[in-house]
Amino acid sequence: MAADDVAAVLGGLQVASFRWDARTDRMSWSDNAAAVLGLVQTPPTGRALQRLLARDGATARAAAVPSVGVPGPAGAATGYRVTYEIGAEPGVRPGRRVDEIGRWLCDAEGHAVGSEGILVPSTATQTPAPGGTTAVDAGTGLLLRDSLLHRLDEAIRAAAGDGRGSCAFLVIAIDGLATINASFGYDVGDRIITAVAQRIGRRMRQGDVLGHMSGHKFGALLHDCSESAVTIAAERFREAVGGELVVTEGAEIAARISIGAVVAPRHAADADTAAIRAEEALAEARDDVERGFAVYHPSPERDRARRRNIQAAEDIVHGLAENRFVLAYQPVVAANGREILSYEALARLVRPDGFVLSAGPLIATAERLGLIRRLDLRILELALADLAANPGLRLSVNASVETVTDPQWLARLVEAISATRSIAGRLTIEITETAAMRNVEEMTRIAAVLRDIGCRIAIDDFGSGHTSFKALRRMEVDWVKIDGSYVADITENEDSVVFVRTLATLAGHFGIRTVAEWVQDEKAAVLLADLGVEALQGRHVGEPRLRIPGNGAAAAIAERYRADVAGDGYPAFRDVLAGALAVGAPAI
Repeated sequence: MAADDVAAVLGGLQVASFRWDARTDRMSWSDNAAAVLGLVQTPPTGRALQRLLARDGATARAAAVPSVGVPGPAGAATGYRVTYEIGAEPGVRPGRRVDEIGRWLCDAEGHAVGSEGILVPSTATQTPAPGGTTAVDAGTGLLLRDSLLHRLDEAIRAAAGDGRGSCAFLVIAIDGLATINASFGYDVGDRIITAVAQRIGRRMRQGDVLGHMSGHKFGALLHDCSESAVTIAAERFREAVGGELVVTEGAEIAARISIGAVVAPRHAADADTAAIRAEEALAEARDDVERGFAVYHPSPERDRARRRNIQAAEDIVHGLAENRFVLAYQPVVAANGREILSYEALARLVRPDGFVLSAGPLIATAERLGLIRRLDLRILELALADLAANPGLRLSVNASVETVTDPQWLARLVEAISATRSIAGRLTIEITETAAMRNVEEMTRIAAVLRDIGCRIAIDDFGSGHTSFKALRRMEVDWVKIDGSYVADITENEDSVVFVRTLATLAGHFGIRTVAEWVQDEKAAVLLADLGVEALQGRHVGEPRLRIPGNGAAAAIAERYRADVAGDGYPAFRDVLAGALAVGAPAI
């Protein structure tokens, strides 16, 4: 078919095609793309495209498309699909909702160099109501985001005009849906979405409105609703969803939701503001696992935090795209003898000005925005490369539960171990206690997979949650890292002494090794050894040092990565760890 014919067909089908070069960030489009997308002109770069998307859409797209240099998955896994709204100008014009259906492009070595695909107006998932004024999701029968926010705008204006009325807007998120999709498949995930929508809908009053905001999120408009009333409603919705298992083919699954709410017009004069503030409340609700609900109240500190989150999101996305994440190694030493047993690989972000920042403050943001799997994959890649190049090196790497259930992350780990068999016995995967305890069954399955390929397993921040040794035995973990809050004051707090002694004794009985974090001074180090702790980690026994690969350009790289100022509350990084690297004693 001739090029002109292809363009004609695309135009007739209302389909725009694109190709993106991740190395240059340039995008090329079919001639009809601007018309299909409702734009004056097509965005020339990937960043320009991101700027045309609402925050949720930009985050979803950033998590789906590849970063240059990341190993591409095999076969069908190279494909992706993401839905977002493009070209909206709040208060001026609505955007156009589209499906992006694409695939990764990889070089001869299998590393991502870009993507290509099509953008299609999202008519397949929305149905106009009579009169063409309302769009509903064909799968759930609920209003779609734009139609729901239009209803919310009307409700806020009516309440403001009355002078005494109020309404509430809730953003309701299904917890752990990504893990459910990875473990049981997207058909089961879709069944969970439908069941949650039905259970919430049955508990709503006549006249209130439930809508579908995005894949795992719903929006609920409650008329004539005060703050006390919305609290009661949220408890009713959470009870309805979590009160019984969702029965699917081959599995019965417990669904959980978190809810953020805002009362308008008191705290939001329009629908866009209400949606943003309900999302902010949702973030607070997710931090409170037991309650799972929060109502927005004005807070200068939260406004500052929101600005920091926006900056952090940009730092993560651009840092990944530009390969500016690196590692710092902190030693884990024997409590008796102090020889280095292994290193923990810690993420660091090199800013464009050359300063190096600890990635710790970015991790929580990455988890909230769905970017944690991409960040964890990059850290794993760097660690695997160093393990392959240094046969005497032992490392531990942090990973979220969402990450270790990701087929792409696991496939990359298996691929590296298949190429260099010794890696498995020299690599420990660390998962925080609170994350592991959210689903012991899932964590037990994950641990079994990691053991099968030869890796060690550690529970990080032990003592911050409510882990039982029964659960640890089921997971068959190799070691636990005692939460630093018990170590920081151990020379002054008898309760911490009792906790650490008991933990070390019980862990030893079950064949689990112990490491104390946050060791600050020699007095604490000696006491911890006397209490039976087997290994120590902290600034007293070893500062994190930037890891520079052993090559001819090491000196220049070290100079570029050296930081002169502290950042985000973390000390400056002035030291580097270059060249060949090995540890002494056997791994704990």
